Amino acid sequence: MRTPVVDTSYQDRCVSSALWAAYGDALGFPTELASPTMVAQRVGMSRIAYTVPWRRLVGGRFGAQVELPAGVYSDDTQLRLSTCRAIRSQGFFDVESFAKVELPVWLSYCLGAGRGSKAAAGSLGGKTTNWFSNFFDSASSKYVKGGGNGAAMRIQPHVWASQNLQDEHSYLPDVVRNAVCTHGDLRGIGGAAVHAAILAHVFLHDEIPEPELWVDFAHIFEKIPGVVAADPDLSTFWRPTWEGLTGQTLDEASSKTADEWADAAGSAIKLLTNDSRKSYGAIVAGLQGLTDAERGSGLKTVLFSMVAAWLFKERSIDEALLEVVNVLNSDTDSIGSMAGALLGARRGQQAPSHPIQDQEYITASARRMASIAQGLSVNDFSYPDLLYWQAPKSALDSVGTVKDRVALAGIGTMEPLGECYSGKSRGAVWQWHRLDFGQTVLCKRRDTLKSMPREMLPEHMLPQRTETPRKVPEVPLSVSVKPSPPAALTRDLFDTQPDLAASKLADKAGKSLDELTDLAIRSGFDRQLIGEHLLMLSEDDQAIENAMAYTVIIAKAWRARVKKRVS
Repeated sequence: MRTPVVDTSYQDRCVSSALWAAYGDALGFPTELASPTMVAQRVGMSRIAYTVPWRRLVGGRFGAQVELPAGVYSDDTQLRLSTCRAIRSQGFFDVESFAKVELPVWLSYCLGAGRGSKAAAGSLGGKTTNWFSNFFDSASSKYVKGGGNGAAMRIQPHVWASQNLQDEHSYLPDVVRNAVCTHGDLRGIGGAAVHAAILAHVFLHDEIPEPELWVDFAHIFEKIPGVVAADPDLSTFWRPTWEGLTGQTLDEASSKTADEWADAAGSAIKLLTNDSRKSYGAIVAGLQGLTDAERGSGLKTVLFSMVAAWLFKERSIDEALLEVVNVLNSDTDSIGSMAGALLGARRGQQAPSHPIQDQEYITASARRMASIAQGLSVNDFSYPDLLYWQAPKSALDSVGTVKDRVALAGIGTMEPLGECYSGKSRGAVWQWHRLDFGQTVLCKRRDTLKSMPREMLPEHMLPQRTETPRKVPEVPLSVSVKPSPPAALTRDLFDTQPDLAASKLADKAGKSLDELTDLAIRSGFDRQLIGEHLLMLSEDDQAIENAMAYTVIIAKAWRARVKKRVS
């Protein structure tokens, strides 16, 4: 067997890409959606020049004014690090742990996150919501309208960890899986895929794509239906539901979004002049990047970051990012973060000279991705057993105690740092903590911490389970299912309130769908019991929908157990 060779150049480029992405995020965080007056109030200068300590209101109007250290990053880098943790040593993206552990728990420490991403993360905390069935629909956000940049800003690790960047399919399937967890509009999903392809281009050719190539990236959108067709979960469950809710086929939507990208890229090319600064400002303004409608668009943010990287490629990365983050009223942190990832991926780049929060942990995470790409041995992050895991019902309960330690649910133990900040929410405080592996998080938590249930802890923190013979629960075979129209049943299956959806789906012998699946899982996946459940569910008019819902939950639980055994 050939021993893998460490390519230190590739490792260094991944680290540089990660650090400059975090630095662009940190530079743009204070200027995001801010006027010159607000920027001056936050950082003491009307134009950002480097990372400095500043104050910000967190938690909305009932939140608290909090001291933020120099180099603090926003949700862009937070979720990029979450993606790194969820990529396993063999390059496998553990999308279930990302969706069911990382995203719901992230709500307790997120900084600067958009409404749609938070709604998606909250929905994924439900028992019966899977990563491919997160079709939430609330008063403020709707899954199929999720076309923002919240997915594109976090998917760089899939490119860093790819073992064959020449082949787009080495990273596109995981990029799409990652994006689908939270975004249901092709602008959001496709934007993530295009940013990944642009970053891969930089690694392959050591250059930012020239303007004549910008339009050509439209072909990435048209690869999405093929990626979905090759994924059993996406093709069987996600796609038909998505097409039913949007009233269009995935092929039609992909083609339409490809045309939208091509039009936008073509318009950007026409606005180029010899003055790079004026060109960038004109392109952002001309493509409506300063408006509420297009600011934060998954398409436009990806385009603007590529345009900025190309326009300012001859300058130092520091100077380039300052041009980006000082175009106020644009999505400064995300554009800066994604442009930083592109510019930092070129050979021979130096690390930022100003502070970045958690620089050592960001560096270690990027090196781990590069090691995976090179087939080197790395350790995997330890998540809870998904057979027993249940996300906290409230973000406040994501922080608790384990013996004499403070812990973040599903992630690990941590040390409190400094004072607590109080807002207008009774019983809630914000406090900085440092996780044992090196990440710093500002957590919203209860002022009096509760003991954390064992099922909310990573596996390495649990005492060894002792296997005892399992008694198969006896379940009456009689069943009475309340009839409901097929359309309503399908909608309930992917409802944003999974517990309510489960109770509507089935009321069999006084047991909900949740209770039936729990019985099957606790029985050790007893084949006879599962067969009896399926026969019970097949006795009413909605047999297909009921059986499908049951089968999905059992199959996902069984697959999670198999993966744990293999790892």
